[in-house]
Amino acid sequence: MQKNGFKIIVVVLLIGLIATFAYMLLKGPEQEIGVLKKAPEFTLENLDGKQVSLADTAGKAKLIYFYFSTCPDVCIPTTYTLSKIQDVLIKKGAFPDKTVLMSITFDPDRDTPERLKEFSQRYHADYRGWYFLRGNQDEVIKLASDYGVMVVKDPGGETYTHGNLFLLVDGKGDLRTYYSGHDENLDIEKVADDLIQISKDK
Repeated sequence: MQKNGFKIIVVVLLIGLIATFAYMLLKGPEQEIGVLKKAPEFTLENLDGKQVSLADTAGKAKLIYFYFSTCPDVCIPTTYTLSKIQDVLIKKGAFPDKTVLMSITFDPDRDTPERLKEFSQRYHADYRGWYFLRGNQDEVIKLASDYGVMVVKDPGGETYTHGNLFLLVDGKGDLRTYYSGHDENLDIEKVADDLIQISKDK
């Protein structure tokens, strides 16, 4: 019974991801990035135990990513992609004054501040503008869902089935678009340019 319920949840998750990707394809890569909805507000804890909210980054474009550091597959290469986006933004002089990155774990029991410091250092994270955040697990999983990213804890309790998306939020707190972390051909320069362009919207 438990296995059947889990399969149903996974199917629902996949349908949601397919719908998201279909929207992205229909939107077209060269069209102006519109507004999807108001980005859900949050206040979470950073690596130093200080509270960081979405509102704290007002005026800056940001990429938000939901993940867990012991992920056996997609989170590692996707975080590496984020590090490359960070490098491009720094090179273009847009980080951290105009753009920031926010990585939010949904596995706070294992992703302690110490663990996340070690994890983030692998990707030469610039903490001036790359926030690694954690909070209550149930609240973060709900937050991810509110952003359109489904997270389901597997029955064994060791891993998760989850969406793998970057979410672009502008300085006014509007959710603007998604990028697939699965896309091996993701144009890093374009994502960085999108962030910079969106950061100019006042």
